Amino acid sequence: MSTAHTQAGSPFSGINEFVSSDFSALASHMHACQRSRGRFFRLRSTLEFVHGYASPRIVTTAALFAACGLGLLALA
Repeated sequence: MSTAHTQAGSPFSGINEFVSSDFSALASHMHACQRSRGRFFRLRSTLEFVHGYASPRIVTTAALFAACGLGLLALA
């Protein structure tokens, strides 16, 4: 029996592939996290917070801006 045939039939070959892909995904995630904490991290975090807050309320937010705009036009 050859070693290639023995390794191919090994029950651990699927586990090794899973661990390898899991490790590469973790390494990719860690690299993305390290890269994201750059120069404009605080600004990006604030913008993401505002986007996350306003997105579900997009119609209300648009109506509020329209009302404020009409109010400013009425005062002018």
